[in-house]
Amino acid sequence: MIKGGISLILGISAALLPIKAIAAERIAFDFSLFGQFYVEVDDLDTFVKTGKVSNELAYYLDRLPSKQVDKLPVLLSTPLELKPLTIAKFSNSAVGETVIKNFGKGIRGKTNRNGFLALRGAIIAASFDDQGLTIINLLHKFPLKTIYIDFKVVEQYISQGEKILKNRKLIDDIFFSDNINIEQNKLEQITSQEISGAGIYNWQKEAYTYRNPHRSKTGYFDLYLPEKKQSPLIVISHGVASSRQTFTYLGEHLASHGFAVAIVEHDDISLKKFDDFLSGMENFPEPNNLIDQPLDIKYVLDKLEQELGLNSLSKSKINLQQVGVIGHSFGGYTSLVLGGGKLIADSQAKQCQEDDYQDVLLDLSSLAKCTFNEFSQANYQLKDPRIKAIVAINPMGRIFGKSGMSFVNVPTMFISGTNDLIMPPLAEQIEPFSWLNNNIDKYLVLVKPGTHFSFLREGLGVLPVPDTVVGISPTQAYPISKALTTAFFQTYLNQQKITQEYLQGKSLNLLHNSSFQLSIIDSLNDRRLQKLLENLQK
Repeated sequence: MIKGGISLILGISAALLPIKAIAAERIAFDFSLFGQFYVEVDDLDTFVKTGKVSNELAYYLDRLPSKQVDKLPVLLSTPLELKPLTIAKFSNSAVGETVIKNFGKGIRGKTNRNGFLALRGAIIAASFDDQGLTIINLLHKFPLKTIYIDFKVVEQYISQGEKILKNRKLIDDIFFSDNINIEQNKLEQITSQEISGAGIYNWQKEAYTYRNPHRSKTGYFDLYLPEKKQSPLIVISHGVASSRQTFTYLGEHLASHGFAVAIVEHDDISLKKFDDFLSGMENFPEPNNLIDQPLDIKYVLDKLEQELGLNSLSKSKINLQQVGVIGHSFGGYTSLVLGGGKLIADSQAKQCQEDDYQDVLLDLSSLAKCTFNEFSQANYQLKDPRIKAIVAINPMGRIFGKSGMSFVNVPTMFISGTNDLIMPPLAEQIEPFSWLNNNIDKYLVLVKPGTHFSFLREGLGVLPVPDTVVGISPTQAYPISKALTTAFFQTYLNQQKITQEYLQGKSLNLLHNSSFQLSIIDSLNDRRLQKLLENLQK
C-alpha cells in the first residue's frame, strides 16, 4: 500500500511539474510501400477549434468518409468524464499499467521500446489540465516531439474487433438459424411455467458478516432461509461493480423453491468500491482478487458451518455438503475455480510483462492473467469439496486455458449472451465449454440477444454503459435465469431428474417471454458446437 502510494505521488508530481515540458509536435506513421508520413499536432488542434484544414491535413481527411470527418472534432476534444485522481490511481495500478503498456505497443517514441512511460505521463498530465483528458490534450502533453503510431499494432486491434462481430454472426447462423420455431413439448412448457414462477416456500432474510483474513475489511452476505426442514445451499458471487442487491431477485426466487441462498458481497470489486474509485477516493482493485474472491466463498461456508454448530440457524437447517454456486462475470470465474478450475502458469503470463511483447491484449482474461505475477510461482487449486454444482453466467473462462478448465469436476452450466461485448461468448464461454472433460454433466445455454448486463438488477450500475451495450431491459431476462438455475439445482442438488429433461431441450422460448431465444447444448459432441469449432480452425 505504501509503495503504491509513493508511486502514485511520484507519477502525479512528475506529470505536473511547472517546468515547460517537451510537447508532441507531430504524429508519424509508416506505410511499408510508401515510407513515413506525418500529421502536425497543431493542424489537428486548429481543425478541432476552428474547423480550418491545412493542406497537409486535407490530404488525409479527404481519404476518410465525410461522416467520420464530421465527428472527428468531437472525438478529439471530448474529455473522459472521470476525476483526475481516479485516472491517476488507475494508471498506477497493476491493471492500469498493463492496459497502458498494451496501448504503448502502438503509441511510442522513435525506438521500438514500449511508449508506456510517456503515455502514462501524458494521461496523468492531461487529466489534471483544465481541458481534461481529451485526445488532443493528450497529444499536447506527450513528452516527445514526435509520436510514432505503429500500424501493425493498430491493425491487431481492428482485427480483434472485427473478429468479435464475425463470431457473433457465426453463432447466430449455427445455433439459431434452424431452431427458432421448434415447438416445445408439453413437459417442457409445464416445467418452464413451474420453475420460472415463485415457489411454494415462505422464506426469511438475515444479514451476516464473514472474515477473509486476506482482506482488510469484514465482508457481508445476505442469507435467504426457506421455511423447510433441510435445504441445499446456493451461493451467489457477483462481478465487478455489483453488490448483494444485484441478484436479490434470484435469491428470493430460489428461496421460494426451497433452497437456502447466500448472496455474498465482495468488497474489493463491489458497487461501493467502484463508486468511490470513480470519485477518486479509492484505488483500482488489484489482481489478488483472482485468489481472494474464491476464498471469500470458502470463508462464508466456514462461517455458516460455525453458525450451524452454535445452533443459531434454528429456523432452517442447511445442508452444507450440497452446495451450488452461481457467479456472474468475475463471479462466474469464481464459480469455475470453486468447481475445480485451475489457474496454471504459462509462458504468456510472463512474456506479456516484457517491453518487446507484441500481441495486443483486448480480452479481459489475457489482461487479468498478465497482471497476476504470481502465476510463475505456483499452481493454485481453490476447489471446495462442499460444492457439488456450478452455474457461470457470462464468465471469464478463457483465463483457465484448456488444461486448467479440464479440472472442473462437478455438473456445470454456462449461460452466455450472444451480444456480450465485455466477455465475448466465443472466446470466454463457448470455447472454454469445449475444454470441459467428458466425465461431468455440462450445459451451454446461449441467450440471444443477451448482453453482459441482461441478468443484472436494473438501475444499480455506476459505470457509464450505453443503452445499446445493456440491450433489452434486464427484467425481461429474469425468467430465463430463474428457470435455468432452478431446473439445474433441482436436478443436481435435490436429484429431481424430471427437471433434467427440461435442461436437455435443444431450444427454448419461455411462453411469457418473447424477447430472447435460447439454444441449449448439453454435449461436447453437439454437431452445432463441432461445426463452430471447425470454423475457428479455418
